Amino acid sequence: MYLKFKAFFLLFFAGSAMAQETSRDQVGLVVPAFISDGPVGESVAYLIKLSVQGELRSEDPVTQKKGYGRGISYFVPAAMRTHSHEEAASLARLNGLQGTLWGYATQLPDGVAIQSFLSLSPTYEDFRVTRNELWQWEGRGATLVLGPPQKNVGFRSETLTNELVKAFGSPSDLKFCPVNGGACVRFDDYQVARAFERTDTGARVRRGGVDYFARFPDSGLLRSEVIDYAGIFIAYARGNLNQVIKFADRYLERHGPSDAAIDVHLYRAAAHTRLGQVDQARSDIDAALELNPVSRRSLRYGIMVELVADGTPNERSESYFQMLEGTYGLSSDFDRRYASLDR
Repeated sequence: MYLKFKAFFLLFFAGSAMAQETSRDQVGLVVPAFISDGPVGESVAYLIKLSVQGELRSEDPVTQKKGYGRGISYFVPAAMRTHSHEEAASLARLNGLQGTLWGYATQLPDGVAIQSFLSLSPTYEDFRVTRNELWQWEGRGATLVLGPPQKNVGFRSETLTNELVKAFGSPSDLKFCPVNGGACVRFDDYQVARAFERTDTGARVRRGGVDYFARFPDSGLLRSEVIDYAGIFIAYARGNLNQVIKFADRYLERHGPSDAAIDVHLYRAAAHTRLGQVDQARSDIDAALELNPVSRRSLRYGIMVELVADGTPNERSESYFQMLEGTYGLSSDFDRRYASLDR
């Protein structure tokens, strides 16, 4: 019943009969066409889909361990009708995925300006057995849980080169050429099962068991903030903590201080803590609080780092909590549960 409803929704929403397949360990994002006055919105979203997908190898970059589950990005060839985080989160949930990357694309004389957002769904019973993005600690008579630092994220506007528009007016115009030779083809429904590699000049993808290369010019999108952040979230939700650290390092080198950079420090702090690297985690909490000394999410993540490290409230966690309670009161279940801990 659920899958039928989901397929109906995609038909209604996007004119596409292809509903995303599901698996017990799948983590992913929906990428609808960006809101625009022309086909550039589809082109931007499709390249975001391929760029995110190309980052999601399942192998751990440090241990070489495989088996972190499937990470996917699913393209919908139509823009959302209602432009809001709520609509975006609903779209993700109806597709059995965890979030939606969406935004606006505006063609300029010398390029394409994009404004991107990430909207994560509220916690719900999806198809997965383990939800690694929910960081949990148990002790002292209570259970504390922290989800992702933010549910709704806005990124800085970026300008892509006009070569993107000149290359193809729509994803349906993109040619996919078999890696092992043969005639190039086009896919009317735009979908590819996997993108194994994304480079400045194209992407190697797989569909129907055949590997293809799709060539397009360097638009600058591969190095954009939205691609780097999306990779961090998906790696974290899959439990690939070393990949989180690798992607967070790259994000901070490329993009510098911002509100989203606070989240990146917190994702990296959580990954370090869960790997037993507490000193590195504390450095990330300090960096996040330097960007905003009264950030609720940073103070909560700081508390969680200390609880995991010591198994009990300590001087650092109490200091964070005093700032949190003094500024905002007990404004969440996490705050109230921490306040109730046996000291």
